Amino acid sequence: MDRAHTRLMTPGLHDDLDRDGFVVIPRVLDEHTLGRLRQAFAGDGDTAGTQHVDIDSTTPEVEAWEALGTHLVVLELAAGLMTQPTFAAHGRNPQPGFGQQGLHADSRPRAPGDPVLAVTAIWMIDAFTEHNGATRVVPGTHVQRGAVPRRLAQPDAHHPDEVIIVGPAGSVVVLNGHVWHSGTRNTSTGPRRAAQMTAHTERTNA
Repeated sequence: MDRAHTRLMTPGLHDDLDRDGFVVIPRVLDEHTLGRLRQAFAGDGDTAGTQHVDIDSTTPEVEAWEALGTHLVVLELAAGLMTQPTFAAHGRNPQPGFGQQGLHADSRPRAPGDPVLAVTAIWMIDAFTEHNGATRVVPGTHVQRGAVPRRLAQPDAHHPDEVIIVGPAGSVVVLNGHVWHSGTRNTSTGPRRAAQMTAHTERTNA
């Protein structure tokens, strides 16, 4: 384990992830790496809506994107929830006035005895704030067995326990894929670029 990895993996992260269904690790990526990732968002012709970036061999600085899927911090946290998680990242950037989603989970509801079926990581290429479309999450809902109620799955609905995940650029939030979460509306005047990746499994942990 390298020294930087040891510094980031502070005690209690696995416990926090098990209890709340998510955990935030600040400042995992340096500014040079963030600059490389931001190049994938340049040159898009859309001026409204949410910009989505699919990553392939033609993506600028594609190696920086591919490295996110094998980052030791994310893999170690995910390995506490599932066996051999495999991630591939894509970009999401809600433009000002856009980005509001209904609460949802990233996998089907679990039946009794099912393992965790999904783990999601969201890399903050820009800082996440309360105003620029950051992710909201309802702590503890990863233990619910049913789907998100229809009334809460509407974009403008709010759960009384929801919180907005904020953090500086370069941070990453790792979520149990069953926790209820969504993007929020970007009410700022700037971008809110992020790299999102989800690993799915149907296998039980070894």
